Amino acid sequence: MKNRPVREDYRRWLEAKTVTGSDGASHSAALLPELPSSLPFSGYVVWFHVSLTYLDIRFDHHRFEIVTQQVPSVAEAFFFDSLDAAYGHAASVGEPCLILFSAASGAAVSVVG
Repeated sequence: MKNRPVREDYRRWLEAKTVTGSDGASHSAALLPELPSSLPFSGYVVWFHVSLTYLDIRFDHHRFEIVTQQVPSVAEAFFFDSLDAAYGHAASVGEPCLILFSAASGAAVSVVG
């Protein structure tokens, strides 16, 4: 496994995941949006949790270049085969984002970065 520095967005998500209240009990943070229940494909996807959009990467034949954009539907998003590839793209975007993973189509979603 590669030694990657923890992305700031992921560190904040981990810290906000569980908040301890004044009664000493753990409570879910209301600041976090609900994770998608499942993904339509297996793999890694970059999710912008503030705008509830996903990263898409396509080749634009008119401009003859690769274009990255945010799309509203996970079905339109680009699914990466490896965490390293998703991590590289997530590290270069300007909006807070998380890397989601699904082992199979329709399987449970987990945050991995």
